[in-house]
Amino acid sequence: MTRCVRVFATTFLGHQGWLFRTDRACVAVDPLLCEEFGAQHGLDYRVFPPRRLDLARFPALDAVVLTHEHDDHFDIPSLAKLSRKIPIHLSARSSSAAHTILREMGFRVIPLEPGVPVTFEDLEIIPLAGDHVSVDCGDEWDTLPLLVRDTGGAGSFFTMVDITPTERHLRLVSGVVGKPGLVTWTNNALDWSHMTDFAAPMIGSTEACAARMRVGHDLVRSAWGRPAAMLLCAGGFSFQGERAWLNQRVFPIDGERACALLERAHPREKFVSTLPGQTFWMEKNRLVRVDASTDFLETEPSAAWPSREQAPLSNLPDFTPASGARTLGRGELARLEAGLNQFAQALVGGPLFRCLHSMMAGESEGRRPTFAFALRDGARQRVFEYVPTACAFQGVDVEDPESEYLLGLACWATDLLRVLQGDMGPIALTFGRAYLWNAAPDAVPDVIFDEMSRVSHPLRRPAETLGAYERLWKAVPPGRAGVRAKKRGPRAV
Repeated sequence: MTRCVRVFATTFLGHQGWLFRTDRACVAVDPLLCEEFGAQHGLDYRVFPPRRLDLARFPALDAVVLTHEHDDHFDIPSLAKLSRKIPIHLSARSSSAAHTILREMGFRVIPLEPGVPVTFEDLEIIPLAGDHVSVDCGDEWDTLPLLVRDTGGAGSFFTMVDITPTERHLRLVSGVVGKPGLVTWTNNALDWSHMTDFAAPMIGSTEACAARMRVGHDLVRSAWGRPAAMLLCAGGFSFQGERAWLNQRVFPIDGERACALLERAHPREKFVSTLPGQTFWMEKNRLVRVDASTDFLETEPSAAWPSREQAPLSNLPDFTPASGARTLGRGELARLEAGLNQFAQALVGGPLFRCLHSMMAGESEGRRPTFAFALRDGARQRVFEYVPTACAFQGVDVEDPESEYLLGLACWATDLLRVLQGDMGPIALTFGRAYLWNAAPDAVPDVIFDEMSRVSHPLRRPAETLGAYERLWKAVPPGRAGVRAKKRGPRAV
């Protein structure tokens, strides 16, 4: 009599999306089902590497799991392609705006609680909380790492998503799965030198990525055991049109070479720079096969990929507004000033405030020892100086703010207004949309985007975020859902 061997299959969907299949269950995590995403912030990324995704052949799903609310994981146009019969398990730490928009779209939304397992037939997903006390996880406050496993022991998968692993995380998962199966490593490295006057282009970043990945790998080995394979993912987007030049300036990591360096250091182990459609098959928690594609997803030939080979530009293109508007409309200047003063209130006690208050006289390179916004409004420039003692941004008449102020940010007034109002996140001001200067980066590090991310997070202003989500949902073209639900529903415990 032939004995049936249980299997566990993981398909990489692109960027940080995954599909998990066991003998009886099928669940997608953070799927990007549109080739373009990032419309919420005027970024319009494309999935990289380019792929061929056939939604008509996409497997029917028991559920979708969303680890957090950032729009490279929580993409409303992609979610619109799902049957409303598919329940969505969303991080319980995400804002009320995210939960509300999903219900308005017609989904059944189930909060994903850290430490509470969820089962779908023979597939179990265990979400964990990030460590936001001893580790700086940026604005990933609602992100939930995941342990995914076949309950019969066929295979397992562990991802920290966008946050840093700690020994505590690994001790928790090792208590459930004795030996690691597939373990991911996230490549979030981006080169921002194109938008600053003080940061040099990143050199040796691939080697640095491999070194960091090796530290993570060694932590996994010491706290849990040798993984069946370590999968490098993320960095899975590219630019197009007038901003295609960014592809050769922003992405400093060669994933294939980073994994080759690690395999050279650990010749008996497997490291994979993942490609859309790759499917990893496991039996008895061992990797037994890797398929290059599936019947519903494959990577385009490399000749069709946008080049990421680092290329300097003698003259960087001038930045354009993410909002598409170059001039403030009626009443918008007053709203911008009000938003700036609310931002000034939020800065009190924060990193920028503390740095400025730590400076001695004469340490500001002969410039005013504070921060300024230099805002384009049509053909004119509006300059706003941060005055901590007044807890305000005050308009000033300065012709050359870059030579006058210690540090600052130049962008379009229309874009900053939309960020301050909650219509866009501050990431909208990054890729080819703004310029930073800093005459003393050692004394006052580049923290303005950290400050803006903290103040702009959906958890701080869910009402404004919901409005932005609703506008995005309204703009989705009508059409039938492309991904079906399985006839039997999941059983959450």
